[in-house]
Amino acid sequence: MLIELSIRNVALIEALTLEFGKGFNVLTGETGAGKSIVVDSLSMALGGRADRDLIRTGTDRAVVQAVFDISGNARAIALARELGAEADEGLVAVSRELRANGRNICRVSGIVVPLATLKQLTSLLVDIHGQHEHQALIHPARHRDFLDAFGDADHRALLENVAALHGRRARVAGEYRRVTAAGAERERLKDMLEFQWSEISALHLKRGEEEKLEKRARFMENAEKIQTAVETASALINGGREAGAQEQLDQAARLLESAGPGDERMEALLSRTKDAFYQVQDLGYELRALSESLDFDPAAADRVHDRLDKIRRLERKYGATVDEVIDFGENVRRKLSEIGAGNEDAAALKAEYLKLDGQLKEACSQLTQSRQKIAAFLTEGMHGQLADLGMGRTRFQVRITPVKPTSAGADDVEFLISANPGEPLKPMASVASGGELSRIMLALKAMAVDAGGVDSMVFDEIDTGVSGRMAQAVGEKMKLIARTHQVLCVTHLPQIAALGDVHFVVEKTTDGSRTDSIVRPLDAEGRVLEISRLIGGGEDSETSLSHARHLLGMD
Repeated sequence: MLIELSIRNVALIEALTLEFGKGFNVLTGETGAGKSIVVDSLSMALGGRADRDLIRTGTDRAVVQAVFDISGNARAIALARELGAEADEGLVAVSRELRANGRNICRVSGIVVPLATLKQLTSLLVDIHGQHEHQALIHPARHRDFLDAFGDADHRALLENVAALHGRRARVAGEYRRVTAAGAERERLKDMLEFQWSEISALHLKRGEEEKLEKRARFMENAEKIQTAVETASALINGGREAGAQEQLDQAARLLESAGPGDERMEALLSRTKDAFYQVQDLGYELRALSESLDFDPAAADRVHDRLDKIRRLERKYGATVDEVIDFGENVRRKLSEIGAGNEDAAALKAEYLKLDGQLKEACSQLTQSRQKIAAFLTEGMHGQLADLGMGRTRFQVRITPVKPTSAGADDVEFLISANPGEPLKPMASVASGGELSRIMLALKAMAVDAGGVDSMVFDEIDTGVSGRMAQAVGEKMKLIARTHQVLCVTHLPQIAALGDVHFVVEKTTDGSRTDSIVRPLDAEGRVLEISRLIGGGEDSETSLSHARHLLGMD
């Protein structure tokens, strides 16, 4: 239950503290006095929309604090304990500070918490029905949420399971699309890579091989000339069919030696000729050995040149060197492996998607069954609630239509009504007036309370479009709700205001330079005057004053 609301520097309110009581609390005041500011401030404290325009002109921050008694709310107590905010004597304070620089600070009993956490806690404490919330009833897209709000813990678990499965299925589907998006392109890429790999791997390249082949090719290019030269030189030195240089030197030495000793010059020439013979003889041996070792093979040379040609063709395609071609081939092989793994991933993802799709459909089926039970409960209960609100002839029905599974299930939900006997059920937007929508929404809220909803309910001018006897019925319904739950109602109707257990009036004051909104509780005589004003007779009209006393049961 809301115990106290403190407002600082919000719009026209400089400083205000309100203490609320059990039962039916009403707020009235002239148009523009600031009634909506009180509700907006409470909404801000609960985690609702907080625009910087709410900050009072001339100040740098707005602060709102709401104190609740949660002693009878087990879920709220458990959540407060999780946050480390023990409820002292069953009380917990939530606050919101909005600064002009955009900073937003939320607290639970002094502990700073994220906005989402604040909302999670306050959603267990208060339900605010805004001025135009009943208009949501004309939008079928909102009806499913209204229906689900009546679900118990098991129903909420089904909603969470469906949302989780749908999210997982969507992620798997997205991954599968990513993996298979370029299926044809992947196959073309695979064909190209396989061709490249077969072309490169067929040569069995080795690092450093090209340099060795080039050296061998250069040698082979000269091998034939070398062999011819060595053989010819060997023949000239060693002789063949004709005497070679070695034999001729030997003959020259013998001739000089046969001349006998004598002249010193002859002896010197003989010595030099013998030396030359021995040198040429050694040269002859080496040339013969080299000639015998040389084995020029034209076929081997062709093989070397052919391999070099193949290597250079690959280099023109895949790299400037053999090493680069080898690296390119290894990269190609890796990509081929990845493509193969991608195909395996696609198969696994498809299997996982089908599994999740089946689980989602089963979960949606369970959720549909739960919604059908809630719809039956709601249909039966709404007839009684609407009868209390002067709409006893109105038929209400929940239509559930199967649709493609979404994160909210596989149901399209729409509320249908027939306002008059004999008329077919139709969508609310086509048959319900503003006053009827307000009463239908109040009936839904009343049912939510009966189903074990929040401790406190706020109705901000829910009486829009109703008057007279219907206004009395709306007020009595809220009074009935207030027997078991705290109700705070902003109203402009005297019939409703007169039913309040506690009555506040919102007034606007000014000192000529600054305008303020104030809220004050009314005593018995103050209530008579305010209700007289609401009736329209003013404070001096004996007729309206008498009517006000009658409404208050004071006559």
